[in-house]
Amino acid sequence: MSRTVVVGVEGTESSSDALVWAAHEAAARYDELEIVHATGARYAALDPARDEDVTRRAERLLGEATDGALRVEPNLTVRRVISPSTPGVTLTEASERAALVVVGCRPLGLVERAFAGSLAYQVVAGSHCPVLVVPRATGTQGSGVVVGVDASEDSIAAVAHAADEADRLGQELTVVHAWKEPMSDAVLGSALDSYDEAIEERERVVLAESLAGLGERYPDLVVNRHLVHREPAQTLLDFARTARLLVVGSRGRHGVARMLLGSVSHTVVVHAPCPVLVVRP
Repeated sequence: MSRTVVVGVEGTESSSDALVWAAHEAAARYDELEIVHATGARYAALDPARDEDVTRRAERLLGEATDGALRVEPNLTVRRVISPSTPGVTLTEASERAALVVVGCRPLGLVERAFAGSLAYQVVAGSHCPVLVVPRATGTQGSGVVVGVDASEDSIAAVAHAADEADRLGQELTVVHAWKEPMSDAVLGSALDSYDEAIEERERVVLAESLAGLGERYPDLVVNRHLVHREPAQTLLDFARTARLLVVGSRGRHGVARMLLGSVSHTVVVHAPCPVLVVRP
């Protein structure tokens, strides 16, 4: 069975950027590209004329998207899908059979940020496979792949994906481990007026372990490592400002649980200055 890269299109600038990334990813992976447009018109059958109009517009949009993808990667195998469901539901369901889902992202207002009200974050929260979120107008500029690591299982998966992407793109890999010590440690450090070297050494081990075996698998890959005593999400955003791609783990949670609990991946997806690949363990 062929592997598939799925991308959602809406005829917007952000979905056009996502389409370009999806085409490149599908070609590099030798996967099929599935271009999906969700009409959100599941209950519109009461008006057949409206249904026909919605379908015609969807077919025209998918035709234009297919032409655009083939201009970028002429040898792609492209499949087109019209879904009567909403975009979030459609792409989340598609993630069950996809190798990668790609979705565009536009800048959010304050209310949308507070309630994680973007399509991109809905898909990230519910996806069963890695999701590539492409913010509007970021394109494929920038250099280097940045990945955030900690001691979790999904962090190991994130490093593996990031190294593979960096190697494929011919880019350097920057591995960032940022941490903020618990309040008790901070208070103790302040009382002693010295930095707790034991904590730094512990975090240094976390960074080293996250890179185990990387040199053997990717002997030509340039790897930069950074240990930063700072809030993780903002640190990753700062490193990503000139990057081509940022990779983070998803903490392994699905759906509402992940959205309500909040995470580094949540903050990064909402504020990303470059495309973000969110991976699952």
